Amino acid sequence: MKKFFFLASALVALVSCHQLTPEAAAPGKVRIEPVITRATEVNFEDGDAIGVAISKSNGEKYADNKKFTYSGGAFTSDLDWYGDGGMSSSINAYYPYSEGGFPSTFTVGTDQTSGAGAYDLMVAAKSEVMPQVSPVTMVFKHQLTQIVMNVTNTAGVEIDKIVFKGVIPTVNVSVSEAGEVLASVDPTAEKVDIVAEPVTPNLKYRAIIAPQTLSFGVSLTTKQGGSVVSQFTEVTMKPGYSYAINAEVTAQGVRFSLAGEIEAWENGGNLDPQTPSKPDFEEGDGYFTYGGLRYATVKLADGKVWMAEPLAYVPSGMTVSDDASKGDIWYPYSSNGSVTTPLKDEASIKAKGLLYSYNALMGTEISDSNWDKLEGAQGICPEGWHIPTRAEWYALCGTSNASAFLGESGTQTDASACMWDKELGYASVGKFNEAGFNFVLSGCVASSKYNVLIIDSSVSDLEALYGQNRMAYYACSSPNKSTQFFALMTTFTSVNAKGKVSLAFATLGKTGVQVRCVKE
Repeated sequence: MKKFFFLASALVALVSCHQLTPEAAAPGKVRIEPVITRATEVNFEDGDAIGVAISKSNGEKYADNKKFTYSGGAFTSDLDWYGDGGMSSSINAYYPYSEGGFPSTFTVGTDQTSGAGAYDLMVAAKSEVMPQVSPVTMVFKHQLTQIVMNVTNTAGVEIDKIVFKGVIPTVNVSVSEAGEVLASVDPTAEKVDIVAEPVTPNLKYRAIIAPQTLSFGVSLTTKQGGSVVSQFTEVTMKPGYSYAINAEVTAQGVRFSLAGEIEAWENGGNLDPQTPSKPDFEEGDGYFTYGGLRYATVKLADGKVWMAEPLAYVPSGMTVSDDASKGDIWYPYSSNGSVTTPLKDEASIKAKGLLYSYNALMGTEISDSNWDKLEGAQGICPEGWHIPTRAEWYALCGTSNASAFLGESGTQTDASACMWDKELGYASVGKFNEAGFNFVLSGCVASSKYNVLIIDSSVSDLEALYGQNRMAYYACSSPNKSTQFFALMTTFTSVNAKGKVSLAFATLGKTGVQVRCVKE
C-alpha cells in the first residue's frame, strides 16, 4: 500500500441539477469506497485488502472478517447483499487484513523502507446501511502515529537511511462499549529502531509508530559513511496524528528541529506546540489584501460585499499540487477537451485562483461529528468574512437542488434572485458579470481529476468563452448530508447556452472548487 495520505475519490456530478439522483437498481455485490482522514498524497493500490464484518439490525451476523480486495476505486469480494432489502446493517472494517481477524495487538515493522503504509492500522464503522447498488462510503481512521522527516540538503550528500531509535512498536487494541476503537501503546514491549521509508530519497522520509510519550533518537546516515544522531526527550505523539521533523544538511553538519506543522492525517497536535501566525489582512474600499495578495471586492444587489476575484491563499503548512489525485489544494488549469495543463505562473493563479477540497477550504476535517455545524464558517477566509451559505448563493442565482438536510423536495426556484435573467429563465454567467461579480470559469477537480470539459459551439453561442472550462464549482458552507455539501455550478448546454448558474452538490473527498468569500 502506497497510501498513508489518501482521500477516496468523490464524484461531483457533471450534469444538470435534476440528473444528480442515482437511478434505482437491484443491489448486487457489497462494495466499500474508502475515505481516509486528512489525506494528501497517495491512493490505495489494487490488491490491498481489508477485513469486513456485517451485522444485520436483527442481530444476525452476515459476514465475519470477510476479505475485501481493492480494485478500481473500491473494495470488493464475492459477497452479495442479503435479500431482505428492508433491513439495515452495521459494517465494521479494518486495514491491513489479517486471517486471524481484528487484531487485539498490532506491531509495526522495524524496516519500513519498502513502504510504511503496510503498517498503517486503520478502522472504519458505519451503521444503518441499507443494501444498495452504489459503494458504501466508509471513513477509515488512523490508529497509529506518523513521523515525517523533511530534509533540506544544501551539502549535496546522499542519504543512506533515516532511523528512529528507541521506539515502542506495539499497541494493544480494544473496542469500547460505544464501538470506538482504542489503540494504546504496550508498555511491556521492547523498544526497537525503525528504519524510515524514503518517500523522496534525500528529501523526505516517514515511519509509522505506536502512539506514545517517549524520548527517542534520530539517526541520519550518508552513503559516504557519515552518521549523525540527535536525541529528543519526552515527546507526546497521539494516535491519528502526523508530526514533522526538519533536518538541515549543510557542509558544516546536520541540524534537527521539531516542526510545529501537521502535514496530513488529523488536524492539530504538534511536536513543538506554537501559536500559528495569522496572515496579513487589510481591508479598504473595494478591495482587501490577504496573505500577500490583493483582491477586488464588490457590493451586490443583495446588500452584501463579495470577493470579485477567486481566492489563492495557501494556509500555513499546506502545499499546492499539480496532480489532481494528490493533495487538498490544486493549481488552476486549462483544457483542450481531453488533456489538462496545470497553470503555475503567478498571473494565472491570480486570475483563476486555486481549487480547494472542502476540508481545506473549511479549515478543518469534515466528519460525522461536525458536518452539520459548519454553515457560515469562516474557513480559510479572512477575519470578518466567511464561506458563503446556500441561502446567500440562492439569493443571487435563484435555482437550487432540494436540501435533504432541510427536508425539501424538488428543484427550488426564485425568479426574484439578483442575477435572474427573465428572458432566459435562469441566472446566467453574463448577469453575474454585469453586476461586477467577475465570474471566473476556473473548472473543478472531480473524482480526483481535473474536469476536461470546455465551452464550444455545441453548448454555447458565446464565442468569447470558447475554450474555457465548462464546469466551474464555487464553494458553499451548507451541507446537503454528511458526505455532500452544496456548491454553485455552471451549466453550458444547448438549452443553457448562456451559462446557467445554480446550486448543485459536491461530494466530499477529491473534489476541488473555487472559493469566493462574503463579508459578515
